[in-house]
Amino acid sequence: MKVFVINLKRSVDRRVRMENVLNKANIPFEFIEAIDSSAPNFLYSERSNDDLTRKRFGYRLVENEIACFSSHHLAWEKCLEVNEPILVLEDNCDLLPEFFDVFSHFDTLAEQYDFLKLAATKPKSFKVISSVNNKLNIVRFNKRTCGIMGYILTPHAASKFIKNATQFIEPVDDYMEKPYKHGVSTYVLRPDIVKRADIPSTIGSSRKDKSGITAWNKLYIEIFRLYEQLSDFLYNLENKK
Repeated sequence: MKVFVINLKRSVDRRVRMENVLNKANIPFEFIEAIDSSAPNFLYSERSNDDLTRKRFGYRLVENEIACFSSHHLAWEKCLEVNEPILVLEDNCDLLPEFFDVFSHFDTLAEQYDFLKLAATKPKSFKVISSVNNKLNIVRFNKRTCGIMGYILTPHAASKFIKNATQFIEPVDDYMEKPYKHGVSTYVLRPDIVKRADIPSTIGSSRKDKSGITAWNKLYIEIFRLYEQLSDFLYNLENKK
């Protein structure tokens, strides 16, 4: 399976760090140059919609979040370009020993799961779908778990993510775990086989402004939250596995 690492060109230390880890494990890989939020009019920045984001969620996406979305969009495009399943890693993740144990199984897993996360940042209750080995399971969480530091993606999922991302309304990890929006179910390896490294994020950090929210705004936000919950529930009901 082809491996792609999202990395900001100016984040040289992270680049070297990931090179050392993957080269040591004899895993071929390529870098995807992440979108830099400090650049004026960076790629896909026009797809943000401050008014709609604030109306639905009560905050505004910061530039880093929009650039993070754009960077993962490039990864989806790369998946379509090579026309085969790929592994996407962010440059500030640590690969746990279990990652290397199961790496040879990734191609087989991609035959069954279009979008498979390698970790859940905020794990909730889940249902076990299948077992990979005596240590790892494929699960579906009952709620979104945040974080996309590592995931397996098929061209089928990539095309759906791209088709329905004409506007960047929420953080990219939230978007990817909303199957009612694009028709891609989220599966997760449990326990985690990657983790966030003890270094600050450069493309995914966020600072959400929730000031000035009126009572009507709060009511609308709550109604939209319930709408999304119902939409996800109905989708999952129709797409049980």
